[in-house]
Parts: sequence; structure tokens; C-alpha cells
Amino acid sequence: MTEILPAGIGGLTFALDDVSTSFIALFAFVWILSGVYAWFTVPTGDRARLFVYYLPAAIGGIAVAAAADAVSFYLCFALMAIPIWGLIAHPRTHASRRAAAIYLTLTAVSEALLLAALVLMATEADGLALTALRSAVGGTPTAGYVTTLLLLSLGLKIGTLPASGILPVMYAHGPSGAAAALAGASTKVGALALVRLLPAGVMPEGWTSAVMVIGCATAFGAAVLGVLTTTPRAVLGYSSASQMGLVLVAAAASLSTPEAIGLAHGAVVAFSLHHGLAKGALMLGDDVVARLSGRARTVALAALAVPAISLVGVPLSSGFVAKYALKDAVHALHGPVPEAVYALIPFTAIGTAALMIRFYLLVRRRPQQPATPARTPTVLWAVMLTVSVVAVWIWPAQWNTHAIESAFDVGSMWSAIWPALTAIAGAYILRFAPARVRRLAGSVPPGDVLHTAARWVRGLDGLLGASRRSTRESSKDGRRRMRDLLMSTERRLVAWTAATTLFVALAILLILLSTR
Repeated sequence: MTEILPAGIGGLTFALDDVSTSFIALFAFVWILSGVYAWFTVPTGDRARLFVYYLPAAIGGIAVAAAADAVSFYLCFALMAIPIWGLIAHPRTHASRRAAAIYLTLTAVSEALLLAALVLMATEADGLALTALRSAVGGTPTAGYVTTLLLLSLGLKIGTLPASGILPVMYAHGPSGAAAALAGASTKVGALALVRLLPAGVMPEGWTSAVMVIGCATAFGAAVLGVLTTTPRAVLGYSSASQMGLVLVAAAASLSTPEAIGLAHGAVVAFSLHHGLAKGALMLGDDVVARLSGRARTVALAALAVPAISLVGVPLSSGFVAKYALKDAVHALHGPVPEAVYALIPFTAIGTAALMIRFYLLVRRRPQQPATPARTPTVLWAVMLTVSVVAVWIWPAQWNTHAIESAFDVGSMWSAIWPALTAIAGAYILRFAPARVRRLAGSVPPGDVLHTAARWVRGLDGLLGASRRSTRESSKDGRRRMRDLLMSTERRLVAWTAATTLFVALAILLILLSTR
């Protein structure tokens, strides 16, 4: 891909190419529109406390798309990832604080793994440019270590099994505008990193097979967990993990076969654009439906079906384009595992359709609340909805040409329709299943094994509590003073003056980096 607009200062560089242009368009649109949505829907008294975290996360989340070296990529990645805990904890409930703690813990682990991988890559490349890092690792003794570290780090970011619960934890709390930004843009930074950092065309064939198996397992496993979870946002979180499993399959196609690199990276970009916009539309739509009643609510529910069926990949939807790009990438490979994965791709749409049915039923069954003013939020949602429908079809790229050519082919249309019909038939049959089977729905809390691990940690803390009790009283006054100091600091930080100053300073810094 041709690089244009290189810029930077010192060791920090930014540039635009075909990949970064697509991601920066997605990130900027989702972060900005979701931020405007949050502005109009968050109570006035809570806006400062939200945007002091939202603004740096948005700046880092947009700038990371253009990062061209290891330092700028890592700094922008961290600038986005770390403040997100404040968005999750925004409601100040026990559940939201616990979810934020889980997220921050896993983010710290992910950042450490990513930093280790980048250090190894920079050592091998004797430089910091991302293009040099990826090409320098191939064939070196550290290639396996680097690839493992990257997959572990990015797996936590995109929700690969067994960490699929991280995305429901992120989505389930916080204002809807912030949750839409996380669903539509934040998780796609992991997809961008798969393209920018994973060694391409130089790894042994076994790596492709292993990563494809992990991606497929995530696509199916997260779908099962999502069907059994409890809230609409949690369902969307598991749906994201399932779809990111397919993104991992696409990235795996580039590891061992140089001829497939272009198709594989195109599939990652296509899936990211499609999924980011559709998931943002679903997240905002869930909130809009909750704000309406009567006929307006009925119309909103009907419109909410549009991004839902798009995720399934029905004909003429954005998901149809993304699935075609994925199949093209996998079809370029040979061997039993890629061929098996190619055969399984249509069946993943059954899981996606089941998730969307579960999401739709939960939204529809939610008790109606008194109608609240929703004109501006509805308009913003309509903009997101419209862009999600048309963007991947009109985007100037090679990865959508095959889908455009096959859009009205009878065989292609049937292969995209039958998974949805199968899921609908299964949902109908389950209505007549024994009560103990139907009770399984709602048996998986958002976060699944992550919350289980958190309970184990709290249990261990309880066992050790007796030995700490004697020292706890003596430190209570000090802890109270520290707590008061931290609360006071937070109140000062979220004042509009501090928030605005932080935003302007970061904006000026990024402008300087991109123009020098």
C-alpha cells in the first residue's frame, strides 16, 4: 500500500495509507458522533465527569490509526485504553466499579504484553517504523515469541476465548454514547494492530492453522455465551467477541501465505468497518428504543432490525460484503484446516443470528418507561444507521468488488439467507422446549469466567482478612485521608477548566506531531 502524508517529530511519526485511512474514518466518525450523543443524553451535572475520560480516549483512539512507529502506536493505544475504565465506572455503582476494575486489570496485562512484543520487534529491526518491525521479525529466532505475545495482548483486546467476557464487561455499564464508542471503535483498534504488527507471510503454516482454530472457537463459543447471557448490552458484547473471532481468522490467513496478505488485510478492514458501524447503531438504537413509547417505539424497534440483520450477513447488507471478503481470504489458502474453516464460515452466521434474536427479544420485552425527549438522540442514531448501511458498499477498495458482483447471484443470496432462517427456526422450536432448557437463557452473567475469577480473588481476600485485621484499624485513618485526597483530586480534575485544558493540550501536541 502506498504511504502518503508522512509526518512527525523525533521518534514519533504518523502517516496515512489505505489501511489507516479506513480506520481513521471509522474511528473519527464513531467517537465524534457517539460523543455528541453522550452530550445530549448524559445529565448536565455528569457531563464533566464523563468527558474528562472520554476526550483523551477519543483522541488516542483516533490518532492510533495514523501511528507509523512503535512509540506513537503504543502511546496512542494507551491514551485510548486507560481512560476507558472511567467510562465503564461512570454510573458509580458497585457493579460498574467492579467491571472497571476487571477491565483495568486485563488492560494492564495487555499493555505489558504489547510493550514486550514491540521491544523485541524493535530490537530485531534496529528501528521503530511499524513497516520495518513486521518485516524484520520473519525468520528470526524471536518470531514465535513475538507472535505469541501479540496474539495474547490483542486477544485480550478483541475478546478471544477464554477472555470473551471482557467485551460484555465493557459494554454493560456507562452511558450509551460511551458504550457505542467502545463497541464501534475501541475494540477495532485490536483489529488494526493485527494488520500493523503481526508478521505477515513469513510464519510456518502451523501458525495459520492454530490461529484460525482459535478464531473459529471464539466465533462459536462467544455466540453460545451470548445467547445465555442476561442483558441486551451483554449480548452485544458477546456478539462483538464472536465477530472478532472471524477477524482473527482473517488475520491468520496472512501469517504464512504471502499471496493472501492483501486479501486477508482487506477482510480485516472490511469486517472492522462493517462491524464497527453496525454495532454502534445497535448500541445507540437500544438506548433510543428505551426513550420512546407507543408508535414511535414500534418504528424504532423495526429500524433496530436493520443493523441486526446486517451482522448476520443477509444479502445487500454490509455484513454480506464483510463475509465475502473473509471467504475470499480463506479460500486463497490450501490445507485441511483452512478448508474446514472455509466450510464453517456460513455456520458462524447461525450463531450471530441467534445472538441478534436474543438481543431483539430482550430489548422488546424490557418494560416501557415514561417517554423522555429523544428527538436529537433519534436523529443521531438515524445518521449512524444510514452510514452503517451504505459505507462498505461505496468505500473505494478492492475488498468489496466481489460482493458487489455477486450481490444478486441466486447461489450467493441463498448462502447468506439460510443461516438466518435456521436460527429463526431454532428459536421457534425452543419455545416448546422443557422449562429447564428455557431457563438456561440468562444463566451466564456478563463477563462469565472473569467474574468467577473476581469472586475467587475476593474469597481469597476474605481468608486472609483475619491476619490483616489487627493492622487494619491502625491504617484506617491513613486510608480515610488518602480516600478524601483522591476524591478531592478527582473533583478538581473533572472541572470543565481542567477537562478543556487537557483536551486542548493533547490536540496541540498531536497537531505538532503531524505537521513537523
